[in-house]
Order: sequence, then structure tokens, then C-alpha cells
Amino acid sequence: MSLKEATRSAVLDRVVKGEMTAAEGAARLGMSRRQIFRLKAKILTWGISSLSHGNRNRRPSNALPEETRAMVCAKAVGEYRGASLNHMSELLERIDGVRISAKTIGRILNDAGVANPHGRRRRKSHRSRERRERFGSLVQVDATPFEWLEDGKEWSLHGAIDDATGTVLSLRFEKHECSAGYLRVMEDMLGTWGVPAALYTDRHTIFFSPKKGEELSEEDIMEGRKVPLTRYGKMLDMLGIEHIPALSPQAKGRVERLWGTLQHRLLVEMRVAGVRTIEEANRFLPAYMELHNGLFTVEPANGTTDFLPCPEQERLRLILGHRDERKASAGSEISWQGKKYQLVDEKGKNILLRRGETVTAIRTSDGELYALREGEGGTVYGLILSPLQDGKRKSTTAEKKERSERKTPSPSKDHPWRGSLKHRKQERPVYDDPDPLEAYDDDFIGSIYGVRVS
Repeated sequence: MSLKEATRSAVLDRVVKGEMTAAEGAARLGMSRRQIFRLKAKILTWGISSLSHGNRNRRPSNALPEETRAMVCAKAVGEYRGASLNHMSELLERIDGVRISAKTIGRILNDAGVANPHGRRRRKSHRSRERRERFGSLVQVDATPFEWLEDGKEWSLHGAIDDATGTVLSLRFEKHECSAGYLRVMEDMLGTWGVPAALYTDRHTIFFSPKKGEELSEEDIMEGRKVPLTRYGKMLDMLGIEHIPALSPQAKGRVERLWGTLQHRLLVEMRVAGVRTIEEANRFLPAYMELHNGLFTVEPANGTTDFLPCPEQERLRLILGHRDERKASAGSEISWQGKKYQLVDEKGKNILLRRGETVTAIRTSDGELYALREGEGGTVYGLILSPLQDGKRKSTTAEKKERSERKTPSPSKDHPWRGSLKHRKQERPVYDDPDPLEAYDDDFIGSIYGVRVS
């Protein structure tokens, strides 16, 4: 019995015994005289215990069954571990068909002694930047390493999020943070949403070249650049996307907060869906993005979109491809990646090039080779290996194979090479007298040399 109830019982007991009038009891308890008379009649009929509430120690009719409470606790430490209370409420309703509020789940876990891994959010210590007003006005791009598959290996998740609405535009898993992952994210975003007005990234060397002292091209000088563009930077320049570098992680806080959300939600969703490999994870991402955007996307301040139509597919393949600039030789060839190539048109005819002419060699994501003359507005040609190099390479390979299979011929048994060398040497003359000139007289020798020998 509480202190309030004990006080009420003591006062009403005096009223019943006549030690205190109903007016005095009403003044003491802050009730009306009529209420005192009702309680006095109740005590006389049911006793002093009737003052307690009738539902005390009774289980409420709308209380959750013990089986449901046990299931919630088991899920919290099992397949839903690491999920927040709100996320667990969504999972229970979507997967298990049980509708329980987040606060009720918190009370159930607290009663069972299960700790909640998500505490209250700290108050912000800085002023947040206002969102852009239009959808597609600014897209934040980044990557984060994490043990997404809970197998002890870290995989890097590349992603892009719209600043105005918080819409996740694209996600992609790769082994490491790399340009291939960012290019795949860009390709998916362009194909689904279009070309954004600006891109917000960190200062990774994938986006910005660290070689400040490198010689600039004429185009870079005309554009006023101090450092050359990277492969990713050239792609953004061709698409007409403004590239903005972030000076700190807090500057691109929207994509940074996205990683915190995904490291709790996406991890649990993939575990529930039975995702075990990185290939399965990449196939699972589109379905998750649809679910995520339905929960967290907000309406923009301005309904007009800043996304522009995407270039046609063939042109987009060339823009997103790996490209290098090369100078043509006197034989209308270019050297690229250790090989010599020639340009051909649609009919397979070789294209003659001026010596020193600049040619842009392109390798698309599917491995096709192309070439551009006279910049981006020039004609697109195919690239084939030089016939001379191709034939020389094949003949050299065939010769090596033939040489390895060829056996060295052996001479016959009666061949002169098998005998001793003595019988092939000419025998020198042998003189009995050590001085052969002594066989001639002095007059004969003198007549030969024109002298007189005495």
C-alpha cells in the first residue's frame, strides 16, 4: 500500500469510528463530503481493503503474451542483434507479422536484462549546413570499409546520396575503395536518375591528382587548372558536373551519417535475407535501397529537379571508359599498353594518321577498344593490333615451339668427326740435319743473295 493510500485509510477509519466528522475528513483528504460518505459506505460493506484499486495485481487484458515477449528477446539476441528499437519494430511487423511499438520492445528488453546497443543521440555541437533545395542539385559520394558479411573480411561499400532529399541513388560493394566502384556507382546513377548538377567528394587521389608539379596540357591551361584532371575528373568534366572537394568528413555529413545507418540496418537485413557472398550482396542492394528510401527520403524544398537527361548508351560507354592520349607514329600507329594499334573505320579500312597527331585510346568496361580523333567531338574508330606486330608475335611463338620440339642430329659412327684429329693434320717434314742450308755450297747461296760468302 502506498503512503497516499495509507493516509486515506487512517482518515476514513477515524470517520467510520466517529472520531472525525465527514467535513473534517473531506478537508484533510481534499475530497468532497459526498465522496467521503461513499467511501464510508464501501468500507462498512467490504472492509478497509476495498479502498485499493480493483485491478491491482491483475494482468491487463491487452498485455502481450509471454510467448511473444520471449520471441522478442530471442530475436534481439539472435538474427536481429545489433538492430535499433525502431528497426526491430519494423522487422517484427514486416517479417514476423507482429506489431509492437519501439518503446514496448525497449521495456521488454529492459525487463529481460538485454542491453540496447543504441543509446540516445548526443546533442549537436555545431550548426548543420542547410539542405539543397532541389533534387539532384548536389550528390555526395563516398566509400566505407566494414565487415558487412560478418565473415571477418572487410568490404568497401561505395555509395551516392542526394543532399536535398536524402535519397540513396546507388550502392556498390567492392574489395577495396577503388575507381571501378565509383565508376559503377556513377553509371547506375546516370542510368536511373540522370546527370546531377554537382558532385561532393573527399580529396582522394581517385578524384583529385596529387601531382601539382606535373606538366599541364593546353586544355588544362586554358581552363585555368593548376593540377591535371584524374580519370574520374575527366569523366565529370565531359558530363558537365561541377566537382566540389570536401575539406573535412563533417562537410559531407549526410553520406557519413548514411554509413552509420547502413552499418546497423543493412547488416541486419542481409543477415535476415541469408546473404553470404559479395555477389549476392550486390544483387540485394537495389531491393534494400527501395526499402531504405521509402523510410528516410524527405520532400525537397523545391519540386523542380536538377537532374539532366543521361547521354545515349554508346556515348556513355565511351565517357566512362578508361582513356589515354597517344601520339601517332609515321606508320599511322599508336603505342598503348605495350602494343601497337591501328585505327579502322566501320568497314574495317585502316585510317591514315599524321605523324604526331593526338589520338585518344579508350577501353570500355566490357573490354572493347575505341579511338577518338580531334577531341571529344571527333569521329569514333575501332582499334586493332598492328598486323606486323601481330604476325611477328605469332611467328616468334611458333618458332619457339618448333625449336623446343626439334632434336639435334647426331653424326654417324664412321663420320670423320668421330675419329681422332691426328690423321687430319699434315705431317711436317723431318730433317736429319738441324740446319737445312748446309746442304748447299757457299757459291750457290751467294748467287741467290748477291753476296760473296767466304
